[in-house]
Amino acid sequence: MAMKTKGRFGSISKDFFYNILASVILTGVMQVVVYPFLALKFNNQEYGTLLTIMGIANTVIVAFGNTLNNVRLIVNNDYEREHLEGDFNGLLFFASLIAVVFSCMISSLYFRQSIITVIGLAVFVVLGTVRSYYCVEFRLILDFKKILIQNIVGAVGYAVGVAALMGFHIWVIPFILAELLQLIYVLKNSSLQKERITTTPVFRMTLIKYIILIFTGLSTTLITYLDRLIIYPLLGGNAVTVYTVASFFGKSLGIVMTPIAGVLLGYYAQRNFIMTKKKFWSINMIAAAGGVIFVIFSVIFSPFFTKLLYPTVFEQAAPYIFIANLAATISTVCSLTQSSVLKFAPTWLQIIKELVYGITYVGMGLVLLNAYGLLGFCIAAVAANCTKLITLYIIGTLFIGGKKNDQ
Repeated sequence: MAMKTKGRFGSISKDFFYNILASVILTGVMQVVVYPFLALKFNNQEYGTLLTIMGIANTVIVAFGNTLNNVRLIVNNDYEREHLEGDFNGLLFFASLIAVVFSCMISSLYFRQSIITVIGLAVFVVLGTVRSYYCVEFRLILDFKKILIQNIVGAVGYAVGVAALMGFHIWVIPFILAELLQLIYVLKNSSLQKERITTTPVFRMTLIKYIILIFTGLSTTLITYLDRLIIYPLLGGNAVTVYTVASFFGKSLGIVMTPIAGVLLGYYAQRNFIMTKKKFWSINMIAAAGGVIFVIFSVIFSPFFTKLLYPTVFEQAAPYIFIANLAATISTVCSLTQSSVLKFAPTWLQIIKELVYGITYVGMGLVLLNAYGLLGFCIAAVAANCTKLITLYIIGTLFIGGKKNDQ
């Protein structure tokens, strides 16, 4: 029994290592190479605009692609138990179509981007949506080494894209190449694209879950990029640049650590996993302790790295670095707790949680931004993420560990 437990712990630890390393590699190239290069190539106003556009594009990909990925993890046991095949490729097709139309409308009508940039963003969104669903197979079979290889391939795409930018002024090139190379790798190592495009007897259940989680995914990701979406129309692209640079250290942690939530959800999807309140709170305490350690780490190191990577913006961003990184760190802790609630608590509670979070963030964000500028918005971000974390703790305590979890 002890050997079995030790072996299982070793397997989980290895999966965490693969996922964290994968995120460090991809995030490292993106945050240390791609975005600083773009910040040097474009002025603050232009850079703030492209950051806002990428925030919207990533929101669309997460809402439609990552959400379908999570739905597959949540309901996969039901499909396997009934020997069912179908539903998901059809949903992916329509999700990709909606994502393209939405991204084209926003980039052309609101941001007035060139036709080349609009087409490039459409390609990026399609590639990202399709890739983010099909890579679910690696999580279903707990093969996180393939996720590591996928991210290495994506990092190569970013590097090649930055080199291509030396001769072109089309800023979306690195993002397209990264997604394209990742998708090629995923399709070569996945069989999900071969599933029939048909509906099954449980299609309605899957569709309802997907719609609910699209709503919550949209709101979650929109709020992730809400700094850009609120600050941009009120204070302009330069303010977006300042806030994004101030919070980049903490948000980099979020990008690196959030895949741990993916590992957890992958294990939760296994038939023999049983969640208890004790396990739920053990995970929460480890996540919270990690958050405290990172806040201390960011106080010491974030000013140095921010100045190193963004020398032209550092002076403007310096007053907001601590509180912006605090908000980002609390958000990361939320994402780890969110995995348990997503799998084991009733799906409709996701809507309640996002409404509470969204109202707090938008309401306080607008009021404090108008009253105190970027500092006020940072305070609102901290308060909103604390509210979200408390809400997740309450939901988990009330609904996880009972005799039956309504998934």
